[in-house]
Amino acid sequence: MDNFDFNPRLDRGAVLVISKLREAGYETYLVGGAVRDLLVGENPKDFDISTSATPEEISAVFGRRKARIIGRRFKIVHVYERGTIYEVATFRRTPNEKERSARPSDDGEIVWRDNVWGSPEEDANRRDFTVNALFLDPTNKNKIIDFCGGIADIEDKKVRSLGDPMVRFTEDPVRMLRAVKLKAQYGFDFEPDVEKAIRELAPKITLVSQRRLYEEILKITYKPYMAKTMDACHQSGLLEHIMPNLSDILSSDDRDVYLNILNERDVMITKGSTLSRAYSLPILAYRYVEKRLNPGSKFGDNWEHREGIDRELRHAVNDFMKPHNMTRIIAARVKDVIMMQGRILNAHNIGKIKRHPEFFYASLLYRTMAPHLDWPEADFLPEPRLSSHHKPGNKPKSKNRRNPRKDKQEPDK
Repeated sequence: MDNFDFNPRLDRGAVLVISKLREAGYETYLVGGAVRDLLVGENPKDFDISTSATPEEISAVFGRRKARIIGRRFKIVHVYERGTIYEVATFRRTPNEKERSARPSDDGEIVWRDNVWGSPEEDANRRDFTVNALFLDPTNKNKIIDFCGGIADIEDKKVRSLGDPMVRFTEDPVRMLRAVKLKAQYGFDFEPDVEKAIRELAPKITLVSQRRLYEEILKITYKPYMAKTMDACHQSGLLEHIMPNLSDILSSDDRDVYLNILNERDVMITKGSTLSRAYSLPILAYRYVEKRLNPGSKFGDNWEHREGIDRELRHAVNDFMKPHNMTRIIAARVKDVIMMQGRILNAHNIGKIKRHPEFFYASLLYRTMAPHLDWPEADFLPEPRLSSHHKPGNKPKSKNRRNPRKDKQEPDK
C-alpha cells in the first residue's frame, strides 16, 4: 500500500516498541483505531500493537521490569516505554468448530476470547469493521497493510462489517455501539446490512455486563462529539436500552435545546476545556434532575430550595444513570455541581459556594447551559481554563500501571 507521512503524529514510544520486537525477529504492526485516525487526519489517543510474538516472547524481549502479561482468556502484554503503557497482543484467529466445541459452557453465540494464535491476515479478519482492520509498519516508511478494503471504506466513509453483522453483533453486542461511534465521530454512513442488524439486535446490548457498558458510556463523555454520539445511539434504537432516561429526553420536546447544550459542551472540549466527568455527567443529567425536582417545569426553570432537597437531588442523580451505577464519589460530585446551578442563577450565597471544591465545574456547566436557557450572565464566574490534556506537546496521561484492566476484550478497535 502507498506510504504515508504520519511521523509528526506517530507516538515515539509505540514506534520504539514495534522496532524492538521487529529487531528480535517478530512481525509487528501498529493496528486498529490508531491507523484509522492517522488516515482521517486525527491524532490517535491509543496506540495498540499486534505481533507474531507470544505473550511470553514479548515479555522476554522487554524484560520483567518493562512488560507484564495480563488477562486470562485473552492474554495481552502491557509494555512500559517512555513513560507510557502500550498494549501488545499476539496475532489471533477465529477458533474453528472443533476448538469451540471443546468449551462446555459455550453457547455458540457470544464470542470467547481465547488465545488462538493466527496470522496477520487472520487477525485482521476477526476484527469488527474494515476501517479498524488496518496494519501500519512505522519501520518501513509507514507502509499500510490492508487485507479487508479498509482504506477504500475510509475514503467512501462507510461502516462495513467484517462478516455478517447479524452474526458479528450477536457475538459481541458492543460492536453495535462502536459502529454508532464511528458514524458520530467521523460522519461515516452504515452499510444497509449494518443498519438493519443494529435495529433488529439493539435489545441484545443488554446482554453485555453493566460494568462494560458503563465504561463505554464514560468513554463517550471523554470525547468532543458526545452530542452526535448520543443522538446517533438514540436514532439507531440503542440508547433506550443503554440509558433509557436519556432516550426519553431525546424523544421529548426538550430534544433540540438538550442537543444544543451537548454541542456547546463539545465545542468547549475542542477548544481545550476539561474532560472531567464532574463537567460532562452533570450536563447529561441536569434536565432529568430538574424535571424530578420540579415536575412540569420548562427546561431551565430550575427548582425552589426546600427542606430535603439535597437528598432528593442525590436520588435523582443516581436514578438518571439506571440501569448503571455511578460510584459514590462521582455521584456526589455530579450532585454538588448540579445543586450549585440554582445558587449561581439566583446569585445566592456566592461567597460561600466559591469556596466549594466543585465550584469550577459548576461554573463551567452554567456557562455551557446559560446561552441556551436564557439564563443571565454571571460575571463573577471564573473563565474556563485550558486543560493540560489539550496543551500543545502534552501527551495524555498513561494508564495506571499498578491497576491494569484484568481482562482485555478482543481488539475491535
